[in-house]
Formats: sequence, structure tokens, C-alpha cells
Amino acid sequence: MFNSEKFYRNLNKYRKAVQIFSLLFLIAIPILILLDIRYIIGNMYSISFWDLDIVDPAMMVQTIVLSKEFYVPLLIAALIPIALALIFGKVFCSWMCPYNTFLELFELRWLNKIQKKFFNGKRKSNVNPKPYVHWITYVSLILITLILGVPLFTWISMPGIISSEIFAVIVGLGIGVSALIFGLVFLFELIIGKRYWCKYVCPVGATLSLVRTKYTMHINHNEDVCDCAAKAEPCGNDCPLELNPKEKNLYPYCFNCGRCIKVCEVTGNKALSFSFVRKNKK
Repeated sequence: MFNSEKFYRNLNKYRKAVQIFSLLFLIAIPILILLDIRYIIGNMYSISFWDLDIVDPAMMVQTIVLSKEFYVPLLIAALIPIALALIFGKVFCSWMCPYNTFLELFELRWLNKIQKKFFNGKRKSNVNPKPYVHWITYVSLILITLILGVPLFTWISMPGIISSEIFAVIVGLGIGVSALIFGLVFLFELIIGKRYWCKYVCPVGATLSLVRTKYTMHINHNEDVCDCAAKAEPCGNDCPLELNPKEKNLYPYCFNCGRCIKVCEVTGNKALSFSFVRKNKK
């Protein structure tokens, strides 16, 4: 029998295990290539398992914009990540993306104190960013790609850059220019600590948000059992994206990491949970 209490209390452990496996998988691919074992080839832009091709939906959108053609095999190759996002939301970002994994590895107490002192200020309670900010940025990136005719998504996709650089270093190709882009963005996020890139810029997360429906897994807040005092919100304080899971406009920003649910399970009154049925205004 499924024990939801045990699952939510250990949710972060499960997620960390998936993150570590995903990172080790990216390291294993070039090692297998060096051993002339070529059943798995690629990176997080696109990857092939034997005869099964999987493409990042953001790369699919970019290809359509640049070529101005709708290529059916490309859509088929993107179906698996699209289906995953359609059911569970953009969990790729919180459970598998190496960029998020690296940022979480640097969630140190002394660093958090510096972030709060110099950059965070006083966090506004019950305020999530407006969704239009997210979509204006995404549409702007598509327009730049279309007008300039450049693969902008490829240049700014952090999971794609990290996975391709890991591959290049291991096979002996050295570090590319894209590593500099990653380094600058990562350093900025590390110092500021507000996850601006993940919330507003990342084309991967934005593309995955396109397939969200009212039946996609989301965080449900049960107001009837929530016993947190006003402005005392441990769930929001533990959110890596600085979102408030109890208020509207949680999506398209939230990537369903479940950290707020785990905190609520331990310190709150279990008012937060994952759900596939819309019960609130989020």
C-alpha cells in the first residue's frame, strides 16, 4: 500500500538519487564511447538509445523556427519528454537537469547568509511573479532566433551545454566557449541566489511549460488544514525558486521539486501535496 507520508518525508532523498544518477549517466556516455560501446550516444540536446531517438522539445521548437518547416520525425523524437511534462510538469528541471543539481550542491549556509544580506533583502510574502513575464521572455527568445536566424536555444540551454562539455572533456576535445556562458550564468545565480535564469530565461523549462494542462501534476494547498501563521511560511522559505506554493501564479514557474511539500510534511500540518486534480486557483 502506498504510504504518502513516508513518500513525502523522503521525497528529497528520492530526488537527490535521481539527480546523482542523471549526472553519472552523462559521465558514463563518453566513457562508453571511448570503450567503443555505442548503444547510447548524445547529450541533453538529443540522445539515442539503440534505435530510439529522444530530442529536447526546446531543440524541436528551435529547429521548426529556423527551418520554418514541421518535421514529423523530430516531433516523434520529442514525444517522451513532452509526455513526461504533460503528466508531471517540468520535473526534468528539478529532478534531472544538471544545472539545477550543481546549484543545489552549492546551497551552503554561509553562502545563503551572503545572498540574503546583500541581494535578497526582505522577501515579499505571498507574491509570485506574474506569468506574463515568463512568456514575454520566451516569445522574445523565439523572435530573436527567427529574426537573426541563429540557434539561440542551443547557446543558452544549460543542460545541453553542461552535458556536451562533460562529453567533450572526457573524450579529450577540451573545454569549449559554451563553458564560459555556463560559468558566467552559474556564478551570477550562485551570488544572487534568486534563480532568475531558471524562472525567466531557460528555454528548456519554458518549452516544457507549454504542454501544461489542468490535469498536469501540481502542488495542492489545503487551506482548511494549514496552520501556519501569517508570514510564517517554511514551505515558501525552502523553495529554491523563491515561490509561495500557497498562492496563485505558482505556475509556469514551479518545477515540482516537492521541497515545500516535504517541509510541510515535517514542520507543518500536511497542507501541501501533489495532485492531478485542480482544487485551487493556481
